[in-house]
Amino acid sequence: MRKYGLFLFVFVSIGFGVDKAFVVKFHKNLVEALPPAFEAELQGGPIEKKLGTIPKDMVKPGEKTRVIIRYQRGKGMQLEVRGLTEDGTELYGDIFQPYVRVFTLGPLLLSVPSEKAWENYTLTTLAEDEKSVILSLSPKNTANEYILFIDKTTMRLQRLDFKGSGFLTSTIIKFTQKGEYWFPEVFLNKTIMEDGTETLPDRYKLVNVRVLK
Repeated sequence: MRKYGLFLFVFVSIGFGVDKAFVVKFHKNLVEALPPAFEAELQGGPIEKKLGTIPKDMVKPGEKTRVIIRYQRGKGMQLEVRGLTEDGTELYGDIFQPYVRVFTLGPLLLSVPSEKAWENYTLTTLAEDEKSVILSLSPKNTANEYILFIDKTTMRLQRLDFKGSGFLTSTIIKFTQKGEYWFPEVFLNKTIMEDGTETLPDRYKLVNVRVLK
């Protein structure tokens, strides 16, 4: 792992107030740009590596294991491994659930847009100019923090950082349009430790997106 500057942990020490109407508008735009429900296959180097650790006798004969991500508005996402036997599903079907925080964009896809959705968060504007704004969302009574980098022109999320105890995960998000909807298609994710070391970026991609009724 390479050394990485600590600026992501300390780049802002003093924030200022948040326009809650803007936050609700941004949240509403993000959620309504997605269909009410969809599923897609999630691909990426770490996905393939972890799938390769599943014992072969847990995989259905002639089938290839895949990770499917399912989204339902207001309820968030689930990740499941398909192509497994019944026993395999019981043991390995949900091994990717810890990844969910990245693909639900923190708390953004877990709630219905409204001011009430943010009652349990401390909201702070960290930086802002004509084109972009950086917001901090901190769940009350915890030391965790979500840092959102928002394009004010498109009202889309460009990057999401999650600051935990002694580490920070940073995810750059690329959206793509499919028909009338905008999907987060590519995620570049890395983890930075408090001592300045970092992992190499992991790339994840949603493919074969299918809108559900």
